[in-house]
Amino acid sequence: MSSIQTARRGPALLALACTPLLAHAGQLAGTVRDGAGQPVAGALVVAASQTEPKTADGRRRRWVATSDAAGRYAFEGFPLGLCRVSANAGPDRVGLAATPCQVEASSSSVTADIVVTRQPERASGHVLRPDGAKAAAGDVVLLARYPSGEALDVTDVVGTPIVDGRWSLDLPAGTWMVKAITAAGDSRMRQFVVPGQKLPVELSFGVSHPAHPETARELHAMVERDQDARNRLIASGDQTPRGWEPVERIDRANLARMTQMIRKTGWPTAADIGDDGMDDFWLLAQHSPQEFLAQALPHLKAAADRGEIRWSSMALMIDRDLSRRGLPQVYGSQGKIIDGHFVLDPVEDEAHLDERRAGIGMSPIADYKRLIEMDYPPRAGAR
Repeated sequence: MSSIQTARRGPALLALACTPLLAHAGQLAGTVRDGAGQPVAGALVVAASQTEPKTADGRRRRWVATSDAAGRYAFEGFPLGLCRVSANAGPDRVGLAATPCQVEASSSSVTADIVVTRQPERASGHVLRPDGAKAAAGDVVLLARYPSGEALDVTDVVGTPIVDGRWSLDLPAGTWMVKAITAAGDSRMRQFVVPGQKLPVELSFGVSHPAHPETARELHAMVERDQDARNRLIASGDQTPRGWEPVERIDRANLARMTQMIRKTGWPTAADIGDDGMDDFWLLAQHSPQEFLAQALPHLKAAADRGEIRWSSMALMIDRDLSRRGLPQVYGSQGKIIDGHFVLDPVEDEAHLDERRAGIGMSPIADYKRLIEMDYPPRAGAR
């Protein structure tokens, strides 16, 4: 039996493509039609190669086009190999569809037609541009759906234009990551769940020039040590007190340094250390002893209300505080691994747990359990 402290997983970022003509590449083209067979003009088409090597930062390019009056789209210089192309139905219809495709060396042009059909749930939100940033014709919102229980693999990537600072799109059920790609830069990425999201998904832009960048860099180095120690613990499978010693040693050092920072400059904000710095500070606080976590909780809740920390992250801290105090948790993030199975600590009103999770962008509890269990498979001889 062992308490869970998971290493942070970083979902792959969505990225637009620059589309230079590549050697060993062809044309990917097709037509977007509705269920009645009529062409769909103005559909935003997004394609992704599944075989093209990732860039140095671990991302693959995204290819984005808009269908013409006859519903046609085309990508020139598209990489050879397997791919996936999707489209929404444009401003005058509702619907979404995706289809697999393959660009082969034996053919210079591959056709991938898409038939969009109505989907059950509309997602929407605002794009909160940085002060002074103007809208541009190419500004879009990209969304990626993650399959059940496999949050590191993207199944569908779709896009929709930003109109008057808003975006909306009919989507099928699933856990989605979303970000705005604009002339002013990329927004912070958000996660939400369909169905169940209660509020519009707001996309904001991070602080580009924090007041204390050196503190942000130091916090990030502390997080790297934190994550390295936890990943080593997971790989070893040694959940004994001796196995935890290296993790606890790093946690003590990180706690001492964070305490010094707060005494010197107060509780940090995004203006001080940037949005990435706030994510790093949250993670370190999440792994701190109860006394510090309880002190940090109201400050980080206020940061979440300002949009500086994801509420799905804050849910983990709220649950950890409650579980440590012997109270039922709210979001079901805390539990123990018993013979490779994730067993929840007591939960308040468990019948409505998935509803609460969806309301702040968390995936269903069954998917979360499977993801945890991927990191903690049963050890040899376990029953």
